[in-house]
Amino acid sequence: MAGIVVLLSGSGSNLAAIMENELPVKFVMSNNSKAYGIDRANKKKIPSFVQSDLKILELHVTKLCLSNDIDLIVLAGFMKLLSPAFVAAWKGKIINIHPSLLPSFPGARAIEQAFEYGVKYTGVTVHYVDEGMDTGQIIAQEPIKIAKNDTIKNLYGKIHKVEHKLYPKVIKNLLKWKLIKAY
Repeated sequence: MAGIVVLLSGSGSNLAAIMENELPVKFVMSNNSKAYGIDRANKKKIPSFVQSDLKILELHVTKLCLSNDIDLIVLAGFMKLLSPAFVAAWKGKIINIHPSLLPSFPGARAIEQAFEYGVKYTGVTVHYVDEGMDTGQIIAQEPIKIAKNDTIKNLYGKIHKVEHKLYPKVIKNLLKWKLIKAY
């Protein structure tokens, strides 16, 4: 059966949403030994691997993808830029989720930046990964209205709620229709 590899650096809340939607997660990888997402994977008996050295992590991901039926590499809160060589080797097979309506507010702190800037709408973007920082081709977006009484804390909650619905839906569609492509 085909499957996905999930790369994460933190709590793994998007991994949890992916697993709850019964998507075929074959491996979970992290650059952070303290990432709670690894514990989430272990509780579900999904093999995991932690390596802080990005080159070694990328080599391990490549070996796993080549020796298993992996259709998609899913970044779920992975807070490192992948090397251009790795991205080129897996072009069209790596996706990411970002907490803004790209191209606005790329990189870290997107939720805070949108809130501080005072935009009326922010949202969530799922995109293919390229060599840049959140610059890949957009697959799906969902806007979120920022209400006048929103706080940064409840905006985080609104963003995560949308992420946890949108990302599994996009992954399902990509796997179902084999829309993974070289763009």
